[in-house]
Amino acid sequence: MAGKAISKEDYRNWQLWCDTVQRSTTVKVSETKDEQDKRKKKSLSDYNFFTKTYFKVYADSDCGYFQIEFAEAVLADPNIFAAAEWPREHAKTVHICLIIPMWLKIHGQLDGMILMSRTWDMAANALGDIQAHLQYNELFIHDWGEQFNLGDWTDGDFTDRAGIRYLALGRGQAPQGARKGEKRPNYGVCSDLDDYEIVNNEKRVDQVVNVILGALLNALAIKASRLIVENNRIHPRGILAKIVGDITPQTPKREGLYHSKVFATESRKHKKAYISEGGTPAWKERYTIEQLERRFKKLGPTITAAEFYHEHNIQGKIFKNELIRFRKIPPLKKYVVIIGYFDPSFENKPTSDFKAWRVWGGYITPNGTWERHCLKSFVRRTELLAAFQGMSAFEDTLPAGVAVIWYVERQFFNRPIQDAVFLHNQNRIRHGRRQLVITVDDRTKENKYTRIVRMEPAYTNNEVIYSIDEYNDADMIEGNNQLKGIEPGYNGPDDSPDADEGAWYYLDQHIPGRDFEPVIGKFINNKGW
Repeated sequence: MAGKAISKEDYRNWQLWCDTVQRSTTVKVSETKDEQDKRKKKSLSDYNFFTKTYFKVYADSDCGYFQIEFAEAVLADPNIFAAAEWPREHAKTVHICLIIPMWLKIHGQLDGMILMSRTWDMAANALGDIQAHLQYNELFIHDWGEQFNLGDWTDGDFTDRAGIRYLALGRGQAPQGARKGEKRPNYGVCSDLDDYEIVNNEKRVDQVVNVILGALLNALAIKASRLIVENNRIHPRGILAKIVGDITPQTPKREGLYHSKVFATESRKHKKAYISEGGTPAWKERYTIEQLERRFKKLGPTITAAEFYHEHNIQGKIFKNELIRFRKIPPLKKYVVIIGYFDPSFENKPTSDFKAWRVWGGYITPNGTWERHCLKSFVRRTELLAAFQGMSAFEDTLPAGVAVIWYVERQFFNRPIQDAVFLHNQNRIRHGRRQLVITVDDRTKENKYTRIVRMEPAYTNNEVIYSIDEYNDADMIEGNNQLKGIEPGYNGPDDSPDADEGAWYYLDQHIPGRDFEPVIGKFINNKGW
């Protein structure tokens, strides 16, 4: 199970750390048995006392309310599935990878531990911290007996005196042979799995999530086991976000998950409030407002929002946040034309690329300026029929005298799409509803990146507006995040901005006074082809 060898420097640092642990946990020679018993009894019931007593090397302040809440919840539920979404530098790893499992151990509730981190080295180093305390924490050993047995953290695998095995995994690495004798591990931790590289590749994110919910969870004891994921949310579709489930404002959290979400400054427990709004430190026992302000100024607002407030606002390099402008749109009858453009994926599967359609209206302002207004968005991994149902549902909301001209790219107009349109329209006919009419975009296109980037000047010139009514819409958020992800060498999804470009092409044919020859695509008849 071992990964690559631990460096000599890491091992030297571990030895120095062991010396620090040993010096910080000396036993009082004159202590009575009664004093020891009282300390042990209080340690079992008081997590803050347990932390400050045995882990003085970390505990230069009292625990925060959220650390105590979380530890008590983990202890109380032997089958807990939990996520700790705490800000940077709020001791997520220390508590969840060290202090809480040690607390479970003295309660007799730890049979084995699997720790998965971003890399195998990170996981092994985290286990090294546990081994250091099992071997060299004098006070813990004095109160709870000899702890260490065999193996070594440098192998990512060791066992303590009670036969409890501690195993390290790299991100997405499936555990094999995790059982130690009759003991199957009952405490799994996923620590700091997200980083700014993997979150830009959603397929890799999904693979890691599948390993967590599949191989890792199934390696833990069925009868009773705890699974904890800890990170701060740096991206709307990162690993932590997908474990929690609320990747958009409309998406519910995962059922049965204990979710501890904490912000660097809050108005009350778990309620975000910026410093400018009168927020106070969530971990007031450790940080002052002045200390946080100083750090935030060094980091800048974007990183501060991600690392300390879990705000996953993607900042584009070309299509920057400030270019995405929302406002109240005029009545639909005021538009010169309304164009919808559908960019389906090649496969008709919910797990394939995004099915994206966007609806844009061409509007002339009172001063004669041509504006493009984004009225509606559909950007999902889903089946074709769902996309067509959404298109018709939007049409059904339109007032009398208003219609959408729908386009789809020629290369995608294959048999699966033709069949899906036909089935959708047959269902509409049965229910006495208007059929969906789609026109094929028959033009020869240039390079996709070039076409999309050419939209940027319109944003810079304040000619692009998004409907404020769609501000919190999940599909609008996903589509705009894809747009902001467009940059040289990008490898993220681009289905939505590609649909935008297609819609704009046909929208701009209707600019008043423009000298152009009409561009007419192939019409799809009522049978769907």
